[in-house]
Amino acid sequence: MKLRYIFLALFLAVNLSAHTLLMNVFNNDDNTITVIGEFSNGQKAAGAMIRLESLATGKILFKKRLPDESEITIDIPKEEYQVVLDGGPGHQIVKDGIAPLEGFSIKASKEAKKKLSQPRQRSNELGMPLIILLSLGFLFIALALYFSARNTKILMAQLKK
Repeated sequence: MKLRYIFLALFLAVNLSAHTLLMNVFNNDDNTITVIGEFSNGQKAAGAMIRLESLATGKILFKKRLPDESEITIDIPKEEYQVVLDGGPGHQIVKDGIAPLEGFSIKASKEAKKKLSQPRQRSNELGMPLIILLSLGFLFIALALYFSARNTKILMAQLKK
């Protein structure tokens, strides 16, 4: 029975890996783009905020949350822009925008780029090697406790004879 709990704890510890926000931006060749957001574990990023930020002025050109499908189609702005997917603390991706068929009419400025969103990923996530190492440590402690209790029981039985 105890062994089952040990294996269950080990299984859960190994599967508690972090997830990363992913964003795909597709050109639909009709002056629209489709933005798809998801996490690396396959979970949809429904509710994450999509923003198109102007590289010329720094203003927000478009802002909307992803629907349940985690996919949205947006008209391409006439000025240079970046696509920002904000999935909450530590989950923000920034990609350069795709140009419209006729090209951008307003070019980017260096001053505006300083005000724009920057990509962020959570840096305090545990890596898989650390999770495995901690799991093995837990397993060894559990085995030590198990054998210690078993040997104590054997010694106590011999002392009673």
